[in-house]
Amino acid sequence: MMIATTYVLVTLMILNHGQVVNSHFASFRQATDSLKSGSKSSSVGEMKDRLEFEEGSGIMETMLNVEECPGEDGQFFISLMNPSGCYIFQTTGFNLNGYPNNTGSAPRYFCGYTIQFGATVSGTVTVKEKDFHFQGLDSLGRCVDYVFISGVNDEQQHNDKSDMDDRDSGINAVRYCDTITEDKIRDFSTFELLIQLSADNTENGNGAEIAICIE
Repeated sequence: MMIATTYVLVTLMILNHGQVVNSHFASFRQATDSLKSGSKSSSVGEMKDRLEFEEGSGIMETMLNVEECPGEDGQFFISLMNPSGCYIFQTTGFNLNGYPNNTGSAPRYFCGYTIQFGATVSGTVTVKEKDFHFQGLDSLGRCVDYVFISGVNDEQQHNDKSDMDDRDSGINAVRYCDTITEDKIRDFSTFELLIQLSADNTENGNGAEIAICIE
């Protein structure tokens, strides 16, 4: 079956602390009901217009300028003015040396990133399975290091237990550690998202790459 495609040209501007940190033209194709990464394909949720992204195709995702998490408590804010399209959030050291361990006197650190949209927007958050890695579970089956995302709709998976990798018991948040079995996708409709990293002072891992796609 042939699927009609529409090319849309948009200018994406990312602001961090009120400053423009990057802007460029990006094109995306309204096409299928999957978000493609390499040879893998998975649903992107109930977005009004489906998006297809293919590596090497010229279809671009915008990388967020994420301040380095220094290994101690920190709160950071990233402002997106009139956002549309897809933005990529990578934890500190992703595909380099990995996220840092806690370097302070406390047993662990929490670094939080609040992504502000300026108004309520709808879209999806995808935690990508590729290269995802945090320190594994402890002897009680709990996450030692993890990434936590608040502001997403987790009601369906919470009710039917369809995502056993999600270690958070709430319906508006997810928590992942160790490795995950596939891309993890959640809908959202909110004016801000919180992404939080936590690590102790023992082992570390590669971290996470997260795609935030906005209608």
